[in-house]
Amino acid sequence: MGQSPTFINFSPSLNSAVQSALKEDWDPLLEAAGTSGRQWEDNAPCASYSSDLFFPEVEHPWSDPEQIRRDHSSSLREPLSVCASCPLSVSARCLVESLRQEDKYGIRAGLLASERRALLTAWKSRIDSEAVSAALRGVPTALTSLEREEALSRLSADPSLNTDAAARGMAVSSKYLFQLLRDHQQHLCDIADPIHASIGGASDE
Repeated sequence: MGQSPTFINFSPSLNSAVQSALKEDWDPLLEAAGTSGRQWEDNAPCASYSSDLFFPEVEHPWSDPEQIRRDHSSSLREPLSVCASCPLSVSARCLVESLRQEDKYGIRAGLLASERRALLTAWKSRIDSEAVSAALRGVPTALTSLEREEALSRLSADPSLNTDAAARGMAVSSKYLFQLLRDHQQHLCDIADPIHASIGGASDE
């Protein structure tokens, strides 16, 4: 693994939560974000600024963050100062939402896009069991691709689960959910019997 990102103008508590997340412990970050409340965006200091301020042209996901911060400190000073003044719960929620939406550009919670890249990769590989359970109960929940696969696995294994509720929670139609389940079950069969899967694939050509 590469070195952990170096954070500047970053609250120690949020920095600690991010470092934990990079080590696959998401609880500190998610717990902090969970206390932000429904109107968290209204409580963010950046709400009174133009969003353009947080999308500097000098910075991209593939940039070297330390070089960008060093060479463009004057243009980054204002947006990073605004982020540094943000309450912990709000900045944590801002960061979590950017990961859920897979934002690849812009400054979020005081992190440059290039500094969030490793965090976004780690986020995509995690499975939030509670989020999956909520979706299966019918609570509209944004799931990652891995979490959706987990939901499909649970649905396939447990016939007592309500597919209509799951469709609502996953924001798909019931018809589309059945198609996803069929594809998921076929994929499992292909893994269990790769020889027949390869023969079937050849016959389709």
